[in-house]
Amino acid sequence: MRSGTHLAIDLLLNNFPDLAKKPLYVDADQLFRSQVNREQYINSGLQIGRCVVKTHFPQAAPENMRATIEKLVTESHVILLRRPVEQTLRSTQSWGLVNDVDLYKEKVDEFFDYWSGVSNDVLEINFDELTDREKFPTIVQNISRLTGLKATAKTRYPVNPKKIVTMITTKLATRMFGKRAPIINTGIRSGMTQH
Repeated sequence: MRSGTHLAIDLLLNNFPDLAKKPLYVDADQLFRSQVNREQYINSGLQIGRCVVKTHFPQAAPENMRATIEKLVTESHVILLRRPVEQTLRSTQSWGLVNDVDLYKEKVDEFFDYWSGVSNDVLEINFDELTDREKFPTIVQNISRLTGLKATAKTRYPVNPKKIVTMITTKLATRMFGKRAPIINTGIRSGMTQH
């Protein structure tokens, strides 16, 4: 099962070189777990800058992070990845993270309700478009329009998970060279892809 989050991160890092930083992306759920970091960010003592930030808020983060995330949203462009709940459930279950299916579905609904209305600056992308070679360039163009970032001259597609050697090589190169890797592959478990 491919991680839609990491496919989207790779799309951004490979097609918009100005976003490739060190670290490659910021995990807001981890960064803002610390109350000190939340307070510093709210009071402008912690700067994030122009980079890729991922979050699963409000699903994977405590409620006391809300003000921090809301400030982050006002300073950001939001890309909301939509994927059928059955697929995300299967993926999440494979990690052993779901005990109550109904509660999980409720949390997913809350997530989309929150992110759909959080800003006027939201670009929604369907997961299947990330793996569709015909639709992928349109996503890159839409992101360029949303953010004002210049995309690479040639569209860089996600690594094909069926090419195991390429998958392993790109993951290793990303771990070793970070933003200087020829193809950035931040995927998790992407060698076991079923999609």
